[in-house]
Amino acid sequence: MKKELTPAQIDLLKSPLPPEAVKPHPTKNYLSSIKAIYVVERLNEVFGLGGWFATNEVVKEEGKMIVVKSTFNAPEYGIMIPDIFGGNDNPDLGDAYKGACTDALTKIGSYLYIGMDVYKGLNGENKQPAKTVKKKAVITDGQFASLIERMKTDKSA
Repeated sequence: MKKELTPAQIDLLKSPLPPEAVKPHPTKNYLSSIKAIYVVERLNEVFGLGGWFATNEVVKEEGKMIVVKSTFNAPEYGIMIPDIFGGNDNPDLGDAYKGACTDALTKIGSYLYIGMDVYKGLNGENKQPAKTVKKKAVITDGQFASLIERMKTDKSA
């Protein structure tokens, strides 16, 4: 029988990360990123050590770009979050694989409320919106769906 998350666990998932968990994005100065180890720590606190896991499948390797599809599971709670993508283009191939997996894990964390303030553009104790930069969308939903289909086709070739 699956357990339900307690209100205390949900509050812990939603609680702000410490300031040191957030760093400037390495290439997009108008964004922040969350250090993955803080997401791991929060998942361990909520689900217990060994109470959750993520599986990763490499879906694209092109040059130094690695893209993974990750699925999160917390079996005792019946929680599964499938098909979350992460990518990395670190010149060190091992770091690129690891980076793609941790990129996906921080995205998974956002589905579980972890770091929501960061993703909402709120920062600090006063929860003021972070400075935003208007940018045009780089890719449309249709283009994204087409990209995923091409990745599936390329993988099976």
